[in-house]
Amino acid sequence: MSSTGRARELRSAAWVAGVVLSACAGSALSSKTEDEARTLVPVPICVQRLPRRATPGSIVSLAAREYWSLLLPAFEPRASTLDLTLPDCSGRPTLGGAAGTLGKRPVNPDEIVFGSGPDGFKVAWLPLAAHEALRTGLLALLRQRQEVLEVYALGVYEGSVDGSRFSLERMGPALVVTAQDEHCRGAEGDRRCDSSCTVYLMGNGRLHARARFPVDHSVDARTAAAAGSAEYRFSASAEYRSDGVALSEKLSVLEQGRGEVRSIDLQRTLRLEGDRLVPSTESLWSQTARQLGLPETR
Repeated sequence: MSSTGRARELRSAAWVAGVVLSACAGSALSSKTEDEARTLVPVPICVQRLPRRATPGSIVSLAAREYWSLLLPAFEPRASTLDLTLPDCSGRPTLGGAAGTLGKRPVNPDEIVFGSGPDGFKVAWLPLAAHEALRTGLLALLRQRQEVLEVYALGVYEGSVDGSRFSLERMGPALVVTAQDEHCRGAEGDRRCDSSCTVYLMGNGRLHARARFPVDHSVDARTAAAAGSAEYRFSASAEYRSDGVALSEKLSVLEQGRGEVRSIDLQRTLRLEGDRLVPSTESLWSQTARQLGLPETR
């Protein structure tokens, strides 16, 4: 073969190799992008068609009882009851089988607590009717898309209807559901509120409660087992990161007529390890409550 022919063959081989390499690089990039998209937007565990409206093309605004019917097919609108022996929209046991006595239970269809998040995501809590202050109910991560309701994860939450608040956070690319339960006492100027936050991680279409930490607490030592006249006030703020939750805690000790006489600050973390959130150390409030002989808070 002539030198000219040999050079032409080498150039042709190099061009083919370049095309192959470019194709491989493109496939790898595409695969990586798709994997990241799946992480950012979870796959629905059930997709429910929305009820038709009289005006075609109009945006469907769901009534409270329609959420019950879409998420829990065993809900009976006329009787306002829910059969806990039948599955939820994902085909799994209603409330994960954690609702106590199975069978038909009364519900109030108008009692739904919502929390909103980015990109149209929404959290909904559907509590069962009960005489107790604390109620158990279905917790759902969902999003309305044109003519359907996409449900991404379901779990169980227990709290008070009036004091529960829900939100969505990003822990890196993953969505995290937070539930804050607040209990208040006293009137007007002497009003005090205690609150704690539960963090839910998603896995296999379920919302798993993986951590709970105190947010706001206060107590007058005169009402506790310990002697003294000081008031203890605790507060915490949370920052959600790809490797877990960073907590900034502060405990203030106040005396009547003197104001704040002492304060303690603590930085701690809830470190993400697989599907668990592991605390780096105990909360300041837990330590204080134990020293004052207070009962454990929820």
